[in-house]
Amino acid sequence: MVEADKILGRMSYQVVYDQSILESINFASINGFSGVQIAIELPHLAFENLRPAEITKIRDQSKKLGIRIILHAPDAASLISPCTEINKGIMSYYTDLIGFAHRIGASMITIHPGVPSYFPTDAGSSENFPTADVEDYKRIFRNNLDELLRLAKGKVCICIENLDLEGFILDVLQDYLKRTDIGLCWDLSKTYDKKGGKLKKEIYNFFVKNRSSVKQVHLHSLVEGKSHRVIQPGIVDFCHYLDLLDGVDVLDYCIEVRPREKAVESLKNLKGILSSPSIAPAK
Repeated sequence: MVEADKILGRMSYQVVYDQSILESINFASINGFSGVQIAIELPHLAFENLRPAEITKIRDQSKKLGIRIILHAPDAASLISPCTEINKGIMSYYTDLIGFAHRIGASMITIHPGVPSYFPTDAGSSENFPTADVEDYKRIFRNNLDELLRLAKGKVCICIENLDLEGFILDVLQDYLKRTDIGLCWDLSKTYDKKGGKLKKEIYNFFVKNRSSVKQVHLHSLVEGKSHRVIQPGIVDFCHYLDLLDGVDVLDYCIEVRPREKAVESLKNLKGILSSPSIAPAK
């Protein structure tokens, strides 16, 4: 039985509509969060636009208030891009991003690995992309993971999220989970199909099998086919998943509900859910 105190003590919220990273740190401290996850692909939150003095302020304020910083990499920074020059640019971006994370003391970078270019067919047995390319995609993904782990070693935790994970990506990840310190981010709502709310069994089984590698959990509700809604009882059985992760050293539980006022509402609702008899009550 998982302890509610442990979960609530590692709770962050996703920063999207805040005016600045510094402002979000202060908001988190005031409203019962211990961390922030920054959507750094947004121009007003992009680390490239920060001056050295601003970076120092962010680092010092987060340390002073005890607010953990997580960076969420942009979708455009795909780890399976087959275009050589584009891929070089993406890895150059990750080099700078990891350097920034280290300078501000960020604990984690969460990444969507990306998807192949889809080309549906008008055939009886349709394909999304040529199966002949699978081995190339695997090779590209492995090479990029190797480089990311090399760059991040001793600086920040690299965490792969379950968005659009293809079978071959799961195969590669399984190998890395056995022999590296790469982490997993389990977005609970993305374990379900948006349209019908049906459980994606391949993703569910993969994460249950590898739950000891889960370092971050994303929390939000799926309501009438729309995700990132205020946390509430429904399709996602939060107690079930949090019980599954009992004993796992999850570093961060992030409420991905926007804007931040809705994240505060979600935190209140989550506390109510955590008062369930199947969850150890908060002290």
